[in-house]
Amino acid sequence: MGNKRDSPPFLTSREKMELKDIMKDNLLHFLPAKSLLKFMSVSKDWNQWIKSPLLAFQQSIHFKKLSGFFAQKQHIDPTFITLDSSSSGVPMPSLAFLPEPVDILSSCSGLLACHGRDIHYICNPANKEWTTLPPPLLYHGAAAGTILAFEPSARNIEQSYHLICAVPILGCGDCSELRFELYNSSSGLWRVLETTLVGMVEDLSMIGSGFYMKGVAYWLTNAGMVIAFDVERELHEVIPIDMPPPQRISEGVLTQIGGELCYIGLRHLSGDRHEITIHGGMELSLQRLVEISIGEVSCRRFRVLPGFDGETVMILGEDWIYSYGIGDGVLEGKIRVGYESVSADKHLAYVNSLVELV
Repeated sequence: MGNKRDSPPFLTSREKMELKDIMKDNLLHFLPAKSLLKFMSVSKDWNQWIKSPLLAFQQSIHFKKLSGFFAQKQHIDPTFITLDSSSSGVPMPSLAFLPEPVDILSSCSGLLACHGRDIHYICNPANKEWTTLPPPLLYHGAAAGTILAFEPSARNIEQSYHLICAVPILGCGDCSELRFELYNSSSGLWRVLETTLVGMVEDLSMIGSGFYMKGVAYWLTNAGMVIAFDVERELHEVIPIDMPPPQRISEGVLTQIGGELCYIGLRHLSGDRHEITIHGGMELSLQRLVEISIGEVSCRRFRVLPGFDGETVMILGEDWIYSYGIGDGVLEGKIRVGYESVSADKHLAYVNSLVELV
C-alpha cells in the first residue's frame, strides 16, 4: 500500500471542479437578473441555485450597475429603457402584474415604490414580486416627495427598507411647510415626526424623484435648494445651490461623485452647444464646467438623467440617450429611445436585481 490517501468524498478539490461550477459559485452573483434567468437552463444545479434566496441575497449585494430607466408620463403606464437589452430588462415594463395602474415614485437597489389610487406598493419588476403598505397617517397627495431607501448588505439580512416622505402641510399652497413621515418595513408601521420644516423661501415644491445615499434623503426644490433629511438622526437641513443663470434646476439631478453628494445640471449655450455644470462640496458650490456639442440641434430640450455612476453623465434628447465620459470627454449616442420615454415626466434609475421581498 502507498502512503497516498484519497480525499473524503464530500470534499471536492478546486482542481477537480468543472468550469461551470466555478462560474456558478463565484461569478453568477455579479450578473444582472435577466442574464441569471437565462442561465437557469444550463443545468438542474444552476436552476436550483439561481432560484435560491441565498443567490438573490448575494446578487442584491454585489450587482450595483445601472441597468436602465423606468419612464412614465402622468396617467400613462410606465415604460422601460434598457441600457443592454441582451442582459438587463424586465418582463413587464408596464408593471401590469400589480393589481391596478400605478404611478412610479422612487427606485432603489432593484425595488420600486409605486402608488395606485389609494395604496402604496413596493415591487421588484425583475421577478414581479410585490407587496402593499398600510395607509400613511398623513395625506400625501401628488406634491409629496417620496424616497425609497434600501441598502442591501451583509448587515441587512432581513432586506428591510424605508419610505421617506416629505409631505406639504395642507393649507400651505406654496409648499413652504413640510412634515416628514417614515415607513419601516421591519415594523410595518408609518410614523409622523414631530419636526416641521418651515421654508425661508416661497416655494419648497419638490422636483423629480429625490436621491438617497448614506442614510440621507435629498430632494430638489423649485426654490433652487436641496432638502436633506438624515433618517437615523431624524434631522433636516436646507442646502442652497449656487445656480448660474439662466439654468433651471429642473434640468439637473442630484447624484454622487466619489461618495459625496453633487448636483449635475445642463444649460444651453447656443446652437448645439451645451454646458454641463457640476456642483459639490458642503455647500453644493459650482465645481466644474464642461462644454459639449450635441448633434440634435432641433431638439428643444435636453435633460440629465439620474443614475450617474461617477464616470458617465446620461443625457436624454429627442431620439437618443447620450453618454458623456467625465474623465475622457467622449460624447456618444448610446441608446435610441421612443416618444413615450422622451416625453415622460419622470425617469427613475433602475438596477436589475433578484432581491426578494420578505
